[in-house]
Amino acid sequence: MAKDFFGEEILADIRSQSVMTPSPKLNLLRTTRGYKLTAVSFPQREDLPSKIASEYVNETCFASYARPHLEFRERSLLNIAMLIALNRSNELKLHIRAALYNGLSREQVCEACRHAMVYCGVPAGRTALLVASDVFTELDAKKSS
Repeated sequence: MAKDFFGEEILADIRSQSVMTPSPKLNLLRTTRGYKLTAVSFPQREDLPSKIASEYVNETCFASYARPHLEFRERSLLNIAMLIALNRSNELKLHIRAALYNGLSREQVCEACRHAMVYCGVPAGRTALLVASDVFTELDAKKSS
């Protein structure tokens, strides 16, 4: 099984509890993994709109990852497809990175983008492939430096 983005021990603790039940591990998830991701979405901004958006993402969106039946890898694939359909390139970039971390290969990411052409149109799929290419280039540059 691929390494999950949020860590298996945190995931096991979260899944053992109701999402409505306060969990130290869920709080850890929100403050460590969640804020790392939202730092990319809302970089170094201390203004009120950014704080509200960051809080919503951490309290609502990341709580969805604690639900059973879908692994993070599968959720990543769904996120990619939905973001392509919604034409959200900035968020797509973030979720492609997460998908790679969650165990999807570059080929699988590209295949998801290609498959989206059938349902979302060629321009949407092509844009997604360009976003994926940018992410791969950035990751390769970091590896070589």
